[in-house]
Amino acid sequence: MAIFGGYVGLGLAGQARTANGLYRRGLLAGAAWSLGLGIWTMHFVGMLAAQLPAGTLFSILLTLLSFLLCVLVVGIAAFVVSRGASNRMWTALAAVVMGSGIVSMHYIGMHAITGPYMLHHDVRYIVAAAAIAMTSSYGALRIFESELKHRTLALSALIFGLAVSGMHYTAMMGTMIVPSATMAGIFGPAVSSDILMIVVALLAFVISGLFLLYLVPERTRLTENIIILTSEPRGPPAHQQRSTLVPIESEGATNFMPADEICAIQATTHYTLIYDGRREHFSPWSITEAEERLGKTDFMRVHRSHLIAIDKVRALRKSGDGAVVEIGSLPRIVPVSRNHYAELKSRLGLHLKVRLHGTSQQKA
Repeated sequence: MAIFGGYVGLGLAGQARTANGLYRRGLLAGAAWSLGLGIWTMHFVGMLAAQLPAGTLFSILLTLLSFLLCVLVVGIAAFVVSRGASNRMWTALAAVVMGSGIVSMHYIGMHAITGPYMLHHDVRYIVAAAAIAMTSSYGALRIFESELKHRTLALSALIFGLAVSGMHYTAMMGTMIVPSATMAGIFGPAVSSDILMIVVALLAFVISGLFLLYLVPERTRLTENIIILTSEPRGPPAHQQRSTLVPIESEGATNFMPADEICAIQATTHYTLIYDGRREHFSPWSITEAEERLGKTDFMRVHRSHLIAIDKVRALRKSGDGAVVEIGSLPRIVPVSRNHYAELKSRLGLHLKVRLHGTSQQKA
């Protein structure tokens, strides 16, 4: 459950790197809920597996509080790693926040348990559990910050799942159940383990369903167009056209596309997408391999997840700290990071005509 929740949550956080506005907020919210749901479900699956004394009850309010606090804290961590900047200090901060969320969820969830006994927690195991949660979270986030593709996401989710379960079972090793003659007090209304079992089973199906749905490839559709180039970039003469063939997969077969037909290449969570100006194709190449094989004369890496053919650019516009380009006969928008904006303008070597609110001005 923790690995499934981590896979979906980290994948959504990765997609938020290149998203903007309401769509970005929605991705971050989905990431927070998926991560929190994976942690919470793992905890209570483990608690239902524990042989607790008869008469054990679970406080509804504290159980919900453990979930909501976990979602909030890991949501903050997801926001930090979605910024896209690979910085060890920020990654360490996100790992501390995420690890704290995992630990706080566990002990609030444990405080929601009541019965004819008392729970005592060994401080040494609390410290060890927190260390496991934070260091494992750091490792998962560092892997996640590398090139976003299926293998790195899967490895990151695996380590995240180990961080969650490793922390929980370490903490449980330091928990002692001391029998008591009286029933301990409980905060608010409570439910039995039978009712909790039904809720956890339903949420486990939800997480599994989200995981399977997330494996389905998705197509990105962007329809922005503000700045228009005053002249079309000219491609190389016919006798100098690129001859590299790029493998694409379709209906169980591997076909090959001439590199001069490619407009853009995008690395997604699961696949590398080749855009030919009309539609997308799946390719077994990683974006790094495509950049190396196609060379930097005709193609340019404009973003950590995007590679474009310079002679296919139709429009360029400033957007925040970076920019976006319009590319292809059925135009799509490709983000340009701030670090590559000046180089792209230089390589285009064109005068841009900016059209804003019905007015035009010349800009070099």
